[in-house]
Amino acid sequence: MSDISTKDDIEKLMTLFYDRLLDNPIAAPIFSGTDMEKHMPRVIAFWDGIAFGGGTYRGVPFDPHVPLDLKSEHFVIWFETFCGTLDDLFEGPIVAKLKERARSIAFIFSHKLGLEAPEI
Repeated sequence: MSDISTKDDIEKLMTLFYDRLLDNPIAAPIFSGTDMEKHMPRVIAFWDGIAFGGGTYRGVPFDPHVPLDLKSEHFVIWFETFCGTLDDLFEGPIVAKLKERARSIAFIFSHKLGLEAPEI
């Protein structure tokens, strides 16, 4: 397997990742009101920026999560699914970078939402 090296790789990652989240009976309801056609380009831009710097993402990633009924278990599922999807598709330093950023996001978001730290 190779490392993530292009925006197309990020798109491949996000497509499989969200397919898996939407198949998860605990995670899927969180996305019930989400317009995935609008959401996917934003998350692809977000992770592309993290992977390669710069990028086209504009916005505050935390804010859309505030009105959701998120629990610590959602962050565990999100993180484990993200890392598992990465591991199924790629390996290398960019993968490690994305995993570390995902862990940080899970902890920061859960803290800001007043939740217990996820066990990840």
